Parts: sequence; structure tokens; C-alpha cells
Amino acid sequence: MPTQEIKETDWQQFCERFEEAHRGALITLDVVYHDGTTAMLARNEPLRFFRFDKNSGCSDTIVMELGGAGQVTQHEIVEPIHLRLRATQGSQKILEIDAESGSVEMHFRSGRIGAMLKDFEATSPEEMGREGGRVVRR
Repeated sequence: MPTQEIKETDWQQFCERFEEAHRGALITLDVVYHDGTTAMLARNEPLRFFRFDKNSGCSDTIVMELGGAGQVTQHEIVEPIHLRLRATQGSQKILEIDAESGSVEMHFRSGRIGAMLKDFEATSPEEMGREGGRVVRR
């Protein structure tokens, strides 16, 4: 699967479908802050929720919660700019989210992404005139 960018008009529905299809899936969450520092906020933690909130007059957000009964990690992405999906090896996928608050990479395994993308107008970043992909330094 080549890198696919989800159009902004589809973010709400994409996030709803992603949550439905991947609730309970193990997610590793890496963040890259504007100063270039990185942090792993969660490693192989189950997805509890993943929501896009469109706010009129204020910054839009994507809010996610990962973890089990013992430990929960919440992360808010402020003013998302790009949502991109790419495959690495096997069924491993990465959802990249670039935002005003920094960049996030959600690593997960899924056999359902292809079916999900059929419902959205996803294009390659090259087709949108942007360079695709980014590397998170660990």
C-alpha cells in the first residue's frame, strides 16, 4: 500500500471508522515535538477511543486514549494538518498526523485499512503536490 493522504473533508468519518475498526488494537504512539525531540507515549497499548472534534472558531483536535485498566494515556492533537496512512512490513501500518502541536505516528497492525479506504477519497501526497512520508528518529 503506498502512502495515502486522507482529505480533510473526510477526517471526521475516517476517525469514527478507525475507532470502530481498531478499538482494542495494540498501538504504539510516537510524538515529534516542534523542537525535534521525540517521545514514545505508549507501546503496544489497546486503543480505547480516537475522535476528531471540529470546533468552530477554535482549533480542531484529534483526541485519543490508549491503555488498559491499570494505565491510561490520553493525547490531544491540536489543529491537524495532514493525516497519512502507510504500510511498512506485513500488516504493520502507520497513521501519521502532522499538526500545529507537532507530529504523531501511530503504529498498529491491521488487515482492515484497505476496506476502510474504499469509503474515502484518499490520494497519494504526490498527487496533492506534497512530499509524502516522514521519519521519526528514536
